[in-house]
Amino acid sequence: MHILRALLLLPSLLGPFSAASNHADDMLGSPDSRQGTWGMAGASTHNYTFHPPGGYRVRILRVYGNLQGWMRDPGVPGKCAGVLWGLRSNGDDSSAMDPASGNTMLYIQDATCGAPFRDSVDVKIENGLLAADNVLRSIVAVFLNETGQPIHIEPSFTVVYRFEQMEQ
Repeated sequence: MHILRALLLLPSLLGPFSAASNHADDMLGSPDSRQGTWGMAGASTHNYTFHPPGGYRVRILRVYGNLQGWMRDPGVPGKCAGVLWGLRSNGDDSSAMDPASGNTMLYIQDATCGAPFRDSVDVKIENGLLAADNVLRSIVAVFLNETGQPIHIEPSFTVVYRFEQMEQ
């Protein structure tokens, strides 16, 4: 009875809280056979699992930090590669906009032709409710990589989030 009483007294929102992380990938990719593309392409996913109290879900409110990277061997003149970083939920991937990916709250593209790049990010997230598994997926990719070299891609970021009581 005391536990039930305590649960009923919990607020519907807990937080906001914040957590910071980063991950790095060196990506060459494999031959890209999609129409209208060339070079190499590949992606890597890093999962971040939140642990809310029972009966709560996670909503991402803001992401800030940077995406940086560089060509591992910048001595390939005139050759470039595209890079991207995205954050998404494991929720339904369908979207009313075609082609598009649903449950994607951040999507940033850049490119390198040898020089290092660094993109600052500070985004208020409008659609940040995570799926019931409370997993935030951080995805990096390389595309149109014509350099023959791995591209170092490294997002470093802080996530501001809160716990929201699930509807009963």
